[in-house]
Amino acid sequence: MGLGASIKRDFTLMAILLIPVAIAINVVGGQLAKTLQLWIFLDSIGTFLVAMLAGPWIGLVTGALSVLLLSVADPTMAPWSVLAAAMGFLVGVLARRGMFTTWGKAAISALIVTVISVAVSVLLSYYLYGGFTTSGVSILTGAINDYSDLPLFWAIVASHTPAELIDKFLSVGIATLVVRSLSNRALLRFPHGEIFVAARKRERGAARTAP
Repeated sequence: MGLGASIKRDFTLMAILLIPVAIAINVVGGQLAKTLQLWIFLDSIGTFLVAMLAGPWIGLVTGALSVLLLSVADPTMAPWSVLAAAMGFLVGVLARRGMFTTWGKAAISALIVTVISVAVSVLLSYYLYGGFTTSGVSILTGAINDYSDLPLFWAIVASHTPAELIDKFLSVGIATLVVRSLSNRALLRFPHGEIFVAARKRERGAARTAP
């Protein structure tokens, strides 16, 4: 499948209609985390949901638009749109390969997303902001930097790793739970619906043949 066909496949009418809903989920979650100064971000649940259902390209667009909207209130967030877009694309690719059709595969996918997200977020935080941003995780970075012998770079790694681990597993878990709760009829309205429906049929067939 060529690039143009791949992009066109993602942007069905139902998928496009889901984008505003996904962005709203991201914005509400992101604002809540920022207001409460949480050590997690909560701004990827909608992106992961639409990427699982519709594909990598629509996940990329949703992730980028969500963070750009959040950056209206906090312009320092704008560069993070690159990471959000990359995470949306990655989840869409993993979904297309059936990596969210079981909880075991979803956990592996969440770990992959976490590793890449930690790497990119540490680099962005360190090189663009000197390790300290407006997110709650910077409080943890400061505490580690003040009360340990770790250099700033490794203090950022030490703070972002648990934050990203909790955030991405939580976001993947919620999105996967929503997708798995949808009916077959609802799933088949989206580009990746057949993947989840086929997996569900295999699960039910295996359950019926089990001794």
